[in-house]
Amino acid sequence: MTITTPVRVDRDRAVSAVRELLLAVGEDADRLGLLRTPERVADLFLDLFSGLGVDPASALGAPVALTENEQPGELVGLTGIPFRSVCEHHLLPFEGTVDIYYAPVRHIAGLSRIATLVELAARRPQLQERLGQQIADALMAVLRPHGVAVRIEAAHGCVAHLEPSAASARAITVATVGTIPDATWRLAASTHPAS
Repeated sequence: MTITTPVRVDRDRAVSAVRELLLAVGEDADRLGLLRTPERVADLFLDLFSGLGVDPASALGAPVALTENEQPGELVGLTGIPFRSVCEHHLLPFEGTVDIYYAPVRHIAGLSRIATLVELAARRPQLQERLGQQIADALMAVLRPHGVAVRIEAAHGCVAHLEPSAASARAITVATVGTIPDATWRLAASTHPAS
């Protein structure tokens, strides 16, 4: 697992860039309603991108080793984990839920650490497909299970804005690594689909 240093942020440059964008689209960046907008937008994006430069797997910490007498079960799942991220194509938000299942061998992770992994992976310009794969890869690298499956269901601001007739559409992606018995995965996915 690689723990990296968060990206150094140039807040002043971000504020200037937002102000310049307002001017570029013909707005008066000095009018009363927009005076603090560059700072607000810059701070919002700095928060939304706070996971940049940090390996999402670092959220898992050290895995919990199971003893010979402990049986982890065939599948461990954590479902309905809320997240929000920003689409890297249009810098508009997308948000939804993540369902994670893994088939442990000798290690498990604390459930709250899995939720933190999702949050950290989402805090960057992202694609839904990549987000699921990054989560699956992190769990596989740290826990070394038989397999991992990550299902994400999300609404995308860019879809709602660019195609209003699809405003209520939700994208579903599934990322898998390793092997999970088909019957077990189907049962888990059908008994608790993302909402």
